[in-house]
Amino acid sequence: MASLDIKFVRSCPGSAHLPVDGRPEICFAGRSNVGKSSLLNRLSGNHSIARISSKPGCTQYLNLYSVSDSYYIIDLPGYGYARAPHKNRTEWSGWIATYLMDRVPLRGVVLLIDARHPCLPNDMEMVNFLKERGRPYIIALTKSDKLKRGKLASSVAKAQNMGPVIPVSSITGFGIQELKKWIFQAVD
Repeated sequence: MASLDIKFVRSCPGSAHLPVDGRPEICFAGRSNVGKSSLLNRLSGNHSIARISSKPGCTQYLNLYSVSDSYYIIDLPGYGYARAPHKNRTEWSGWIATYLMDRVPLRGVVLLIDARHPCLPNDMEMVNFLKERGRPYIIALTKSDKLKRGKLASSVAKAQNMGPVIPVSSITGFGIQELKKWIFQAVD
């Protein structure tokens, strides 16, 4: 399966600034610094489509990407720790909640969770939030390449308590094809 044709469209301060053309949307959600931008870059095959930083909290808007002019990927700001003022983090939390509750074109959520730290409290809160609202989601266990086989199996088993899981690596490409299949099914 080829790379996705992903193009950056714009950054939006809240969902009121997102398109109203009715195209389906997939969103990427997760803790700050979990690898959302790296995963987007890997899916696109373009290692500069999304800005990557080692500093938590660099995604400060809802970043809108068009995929083959047929659907969108929305990269949400990270939750949890971020090097940003409290006021900004509170605003981002509001944007994330509003988007996930109200956005009609949203077809699925890719919830990124660090394979080294599955089942953290705020990831569990996000899973419960998605379940309560009936939002389809998949857990993408990022940074899977950093774990040995036995540790990864243990991490996958723990994460499966939260929902369906695909271990992925933006470095090696592990799990990327399976994630693409899930995205295609969700927007179809």
